[in-house]
Amino acid sequence: MTIASYSDLQTATASWIARSDLTSTIPDFVTLFETEANRKLRVRQMMLTQSTTPSSGQFSLPSDYLTWVKVTWTGSPKRELQYIHPSQLAEEYATSPSGMPVKFSVLGSTDGLGVVKIMPTDISAIDFTYYQKITALSTSNTANWLLTAHPDVYLAGSLTEANVFVKDYDTAALWKTRRDALLEEIALLDQKTRGPSAISVPGRNP
Repeated sequence: MTIASYSDLQTATASWIARSDLTSTIPDFVTLFETEANRKLRVRQMMLTQSTTPSSGQFSLPSDYLTWVKVTWTGSPKRELQYIHPSQLAEEYATSPSGMPVKFSVLGSTDGLGVVKIMPTDISAIDFTYYQKITALSTSNTANWLLTAHPDVYLAGSLTEANVFVKDYDTAALWKTRRDALLEEIALLDQKTRGPSAISVPGRNP
């Protein structure tokens, strides 16, 4: 069976668990797996850079934010900002001076998303590189990069949750082991594709 879409995944999950009465619940299994994958995976397909202009030295985190990778000031010359703890940022820059940004921190906010605060403050654009959440599958978003590249991990993840739901804990444990192994393999594959697998040493070889 080809698993190339959200509908394919739901059909495969029902087939593998051999239950015809879980149709309305299978989307929950998919969602629960995606939540787990977002906690564990940090691969290049999840990396995004967005340009934003700070207001009063800060900007909101994207709604699909997981973790930051780097914050780059786009003035001349460009420079990557140094992360420091929020309390240290507040202590070092109590008066919020203006100037070339040097440091940043990630703070909570009332909307629950948080903000990135840079110091000193500046109006130049910031390139914010971060890991974004995997775009959730739905009837309107029938595929994403993870399903396209690794349908097996989606199936294993969905079946883990399905077997927990029907209280078949032994089978759930088997699928969980499979799911976790696949997530680890995806992470290792990402490491291999980011650069050469061998180190080249300059100079003459013996």
